[in-house]
Amino acid sequence: MTGPRVILDLVAVQSPSYKGRGIARYSADFARAMVRRHPEMVSSIAVHPELGPLEGVDDLKSWVTTSPDWASASVLHLSSVFEPEVPVRAFWPRQATAHGVLTAVTVYDLIPDVFPGWYLEDPGLRRRWRSCREVVRAADAVLTLSESARQDTVALLGVPERRVSVIGSGISEAFRLPESRLVAFETARRGVEGLEPGFVFYQGAFNRRKNVDGLLEAYAQLPRTLVDRHQLVIACDVAPLTRNHYLVMAERLDVEGRVLIPGYVPEEVLVSLYQSTDLAVYPSLYEGFGLPVIESMACGAPTIAGDNSSLREILPREARFEPSDPEAIAQAMVRGLTDTAFRARLAEIARQEPPSWDSVADKAATAFEELARRWGTSRPLWRRRPYLALVGTPPELGDAMRPFASYDWFCGSGQRPERRHGAVRERLALAYSTLPKLDSWRGGYDAVVAWAPGAEGPELDVVEEVARNWPDRAIVLVDRDVALERREVISEWEAAGLKIVAFAAGPGWERTAAVLARRAWSNLVA
Repeated sequence: MTGPRVILDLVAVQSPSYKGRGIARYSADFARAMVRRHPEMVSSIAVHPELGPLEGVDDLKSWVTTSPDWASASVLHLSSVFEPEVPVRAFWPRQATAHGVLTAVTVYDLIPDVFPGWYLEDPGLRRRWRSCREVVRAADAVLTLSESARQDTVALLGVPERRVSVIGSGISEAFRLPESRLVAFETARRGVEGLEPGFVFYQGAFNRRKNVDGLLEAYAQLPRTLVDRHQLVIACDVAPLTRNHYLVMAERLDVEGRVLIPGYVPEEVLVSLYQSTDLAVYPSLYEGFGLPVIESMACGAPTIAGDNSSLREILPREARFEPSDPEAIAQAMVRGLTDTAFRARLAEIARQEPPSWDSVADKAATAFEELARRWGTSRPLWRRRPYLALVGTPPELGDAMRPFASYDWFCGSGQRPERRHGAVRERLALAYSTLPKLDSWRGGYDAVVAWAPGAEGPELDVVEEVARNWPDRAIVLVDRDVALERREVISEWEAAGLKIVAFAAGPGWERTAAVLARRAWSNLVA
């Protein structure tokens, strides 16, 4: 049996929401691992020109395309489906569903569903998030980075367990044990002004789930001798107002001058910070995987974290604390800084073999193979429902289309006898300024359906526009009598690549035309 051919989507690397962040890094590293470990399985890597340039993946350039070969692919892997600023049809185009390509999606976490009051208060964002949830529910296979995320996917989204596989995450080879902690500290100090030896380190983000407020409150509860000896360093991208908030908070808690917030640091500096810290602390209330925890441990940092979610899969119970209680965080920090035996145990934990990208690629390949075996040559029937653009059609035809297709309707021309050609032309001009943009936003209509019931008039202008802009996806509905009268024109349209559907303009013509258009669409994508 021929193995699956997978198109890898890299929307996360281009995404306005995740570009330059952990999900984007994971997506790029996952693609690298797949083409290195299973090149025979990778059909291509899909990118989206409308989302801006693809940066930081020059090594994948030979695999990248904006026009994947959907006909030869069997699986589309979506690297990021929770994209609040990117329409679903940009990364899950209708060409994929039209060709029966199966979908596999990666779910990193379901944090907004776990904390809806923090993340989903805005109605618009809530609607977009819910539409993305439906992509996960509809997917043929779901990949997660942790068992915790797998359980959340099953429990919160209702995805059947058999569809969900844990593949984990690898880390960059740059995150490794130091040859010398002193040399690592000097590298870190050159990159972070004001850095002192013996610092306590946190790397993540500033949001309520990351619980930086709890970390600062816990740090302020340490004995003063430890505060004086161990500076708290919080390294992550930070807005000026956010930095000011935490500096004011440090002053209020009487640890002014002991909290250093350098903002974003490049990878080389980040590695050296991990390698030279006295203690890495992660007080998160929830993590889909906990990549910074894995990275800090790979660099030999004594590491402690909150007792929840995927963090329980990374660290043993003794290295975890109750993150909702600043006093519990403080007690764990004191132990991590002063208890020699405990520090030795943390060092032993950090010496464990870090997860590899080869392992991730192998587990993903197994999931893709299982997906292909499960479905064989069959495909879910619901995927055959087309998405059409109806241009110049009357409302009755749209109503008749509804059982067969989803559609957007542009400039319906009303009942035939009362049409005014000037008004119709004006609406058509408006349609053709809108339709190409929405076509791109939808990820490509399966077909553009135009209506030409008369021998003359503005409908012919419609057909010319369709022929020019959508020659491979155009369906033109024509009155059968008109088709006979204008045989020469019809032949020209067909030569231009249009699919002509002739219907009898008697009673019930709308449903007849709709059924014929549905059949024509099936032939277009067969």
